[in-house]
Amino acid sequence: MKKFEVINAIRDTGIIAIMRGVPHDCLLPLADALYQGGIRVIEVTANSLDHLSGIRALNAHFGSRMQIGAGTILNPVMAQLAIDAGADFILAPDFNPAVVTLVHEHQRLMIPGIATPSEAMQAHRLGVDLLKLFPAGALGIAYLKDLLGPLNHAAIIPVGGINQGNVQAFSRAGAFAVGVGGELTRRKVVEQEDWTALSALAARFIQEFAAGKQS
Repeated sequence: MKKFEVINAIRDTGIIAIMRGVPHDCLLPLADALYQGGIRVIEVTANSLDHLSGIRALNAHFGSRMQIGAGTILNPVMAQLAIDAGADFILAPDFNPAVVTLVHEHQRLMIPGIATPSEAMQAHRLGVDLLKLFPAGALGIAYLKDLLGPLNHAAIIPVGGINQGNVQAFSRAGAFAVGVGGELTRRKVVEQEDWTALSALAARFIQEFAAGKQS
């Protein structure tokens, strides 16, 4: 099932690269650079210009080599449009049972945003496999540890405020993976088209996350 292919790809690298507001002409070169650095999962956010065509272009370019998802999905209509465009998985900043239900009906992976134990358990009861802890930077590493105390069955992906300085600590605290946006798809690097530097940065994020798991 496609859902488990995505879960395995996220587990293997520990990093979801978040593309938000990337110019369309930079989309494929940026994605290629991320791929060369080891990234295998990309989220295109719905608050990016023409995100649906971006999802289609990335899928056509990579095929099965990269898992392409849609992020910042706020309602079932947005979820349906993203799935129709070929999104392999859906992420949201909040927990919306209607969105979860629609995505599951299409047998796609749904990663809703949660910030409390109650939201985490509601999502779990709906059969959600992975949870997005958002905003992780504000909630902090200690909060993730505390959350995983009673909810040690939960596979949690911190998103928001993840950088090279804290990715290893989030991994060590029990994160299933992390979502990385601006710290990975840096505007200046993209504008300068320094794709080699971007590949190296992606590789460092993957290495740091793996090091946290081993420590």
